[in-house]
Amino acid sequence: MSSVLEIADYAAPYKGNFIASLLSLADALRDRGVGTVFLFPPRAKECGWIQEIPNAYPVFFLPEKGGTVGLLRDVCRRYDVRCVHTHFIDRSVYIPLRIACGKIPHIFHAHSLPKFSENDPRLPLRRGLMHTQRVLCVSEPVADAYKRRGFRDCVLVPNGVDFARLDESEALPLPHPLALCFGYDFTIKGIDTALTAFERYDAAHEWTLGVCAAGHLHEAERALCERYGEIPPWVRLLPGREDVGAYYRSADVFLSASRQEGMPYAVLEAAYCTLPLALSDIAPHTSLGLSGARFFPKEDAEALFEAVRSAADDGQGERRQEVQQRYSLEKWTSDVLSRLIPHEERIL
Repeated sequence: MSSVLEIADYAAPYKGNFIASLLSLADALRDRGVGTVFLFPPRAKECGWIQEIPNAYPVFFLPEKGGTVGLLRDVCRRYDVRCVHTHFIDRSVYIPLRIACGKIPHIFHAHSLPKFSENDPRLPLRRGLMHTQRVLCVSEPVADAYKRRGFRDCVLVPNGVDFARLDESEALPLPHPLALCFGYDFTIKGIDTALTAFERYDAAHEWTLGVCAAGHLHEAERALCERYGEIPPWVRLLPGREDVGAYYRSADVFLSASRQEGMPYAVLEAAYCTLPLALSDIAPHTSLGLSGARFFPKEDAEALFEAVRSAADDGQGERRQEVQQRYSLEKWTSDVLSRLIPHEERIL
């Protein structure tokens, strides 16, 4: 049986939409007589979701030091790998992959904007090292960014959401009104702007800003203490949890103040859970086309707080059906299947 090799530098403490998506794709490939092999970083060994990957899909881990080329060659030979599908990797994997699997189609999944400038004089070298035949891009802004950097075959494949894990959640005893946001990187995710907004324009602190920092609670706590000396009483730090729907069901507004995004899973999840939305007006937010969302200029703290209050006054939105139709896991799986092999050879 021929196989697809999934390489992902992913070791979050919860499987989230990402692992659910990879398993959905693996199941669809199996139905077509194609196997899947997973390759994760060594730190993923400690993640509970590793045990949830069915035995039908072999799992390997990148070596701590050296040996990556040999491992890749062995896996590709043993499982007759005909396609390599990568996520979140960098040059520590690009180069061994180029050496070991240069003749196998490499499909790079771009989950975020590229970290290198379009004016980088090393762009031809970067493209050569990546040696990708196709770039699957999670949003139009991401696709445009890669095209501007000279990647020719860039295909739009919006993310899919695992709705099942949202349906099984119950609300938590959190303060109200609560504006929920996600992120531990206060700059990229615009948490700094949100803090300014709630500090300056909610003088009585009627609102609570709930910040879910996923697996980076200590980093978020440190950033708050550096700014305020302590965690302000009007900020609630929330740990990551697999049943993330519990947070959506406990909030009054979902806030995303991001300065940049690939494609925001959390916004889609919040919309599915019928939360009012207050979003920065960056392209990855506006291109989602979600009706009734309140937008504000990024880094504008006053407009941010007004958008939160306006969204709360609007009440719950009925976006569940449009999110289900456009961003389901089934649609994502079908889209990826149809685009996974860029050339004439069809193993799918």
